[in-house]
Amino acid sequence: MQILVVNDDGPPSGVSPYFLPFVEALQSHGHGTHVVIPDKPLSWIGKAHAFGKSLTARHVCPSTYTQSQKCSADDQPECIKHSWTVLDGSPASCTQIGLFHSEWLAEDIDLVVSGPNHGRNASTIYNLSSGTVGGALEGALCGKRSISLSFGSKDPQPEAIVGAACDRAVSLIEMLYRRWDPEVELYNINIPMIETIDKCPAVFTVPCPTYWSRGSLFAEDKSSSNSFERQFRWAPELSEIQQAAKRSSEGEDLWPSQNGVIS
Repeated sequence: MQILVVNDDGPPSGVSPYFLPFVEALQSHGHGTHVVIPDKPLSWIGKAHAFGKSLTARHVCPSTYTQSQKCSADDQPECIKHSWTVLDGSPASCTQIGLFHSEWLAEDIDLVVSGPNHGRNASTIYNLSSGTVGGALEGALCGKRSISLSFGSKDPQPEAIVGAACDRAVSLIEMLYRRWDPEVELYNINIPMIETIDKCPAVFTVPCPTYWSRGSLFAEDKSSSNSFERQFRWAPELSEIQQAAKRSSEGEDLWPSQNGVIS
């Protein structure tokens, strides 16, 4: 397949540890990868576009993000051919630029894959807020088969588990593409980061309904002495989601995350 790969965690870093190994896994399975990603992490942004903003895209050699030898002047033509596009825009905008404003015309792209996200995207709150899901949703709205992918842990993972998760993800993506349900526009995959990832089952689920029952996502900073100004910091209460995962029933997308199952 020719796959457009986007994400919401940005270039490989401590908050985007799974992206490079996943792209390399796609390539090792024989797929063409066309990468367009935000220049910085943009979680919780959904399917937003920056209305009225002009976007800047840069071509970056993937070797910039590896520990291996960097490209030399002799490698430059090949480097440009396989370069990534880094955009100062949202995941959904990355999908738009990748499909319609790159060397690959939209009709040449078989599949849009958004991710892997650093942490799970399950339940209605996460699914409707996630930039990872938003990148895939934009692909679906452009008439492309689209998959959002999340690796369900924010803790550092051994290289072996990351590699196994990437290989399992690619195998699932290939299976879904071959057996695509004509009534489906987007699949959302959540993979638990466990030692048995290569053997654990995968199930189809529906989103677990979740709500912000504990109130505001923001906390006011009371330290300001300016009576005409108030400041609020991002402070979502996520314990409710954690409790919802424990209450989630089999068949909902939070249940697998508690039971070592791919959803």
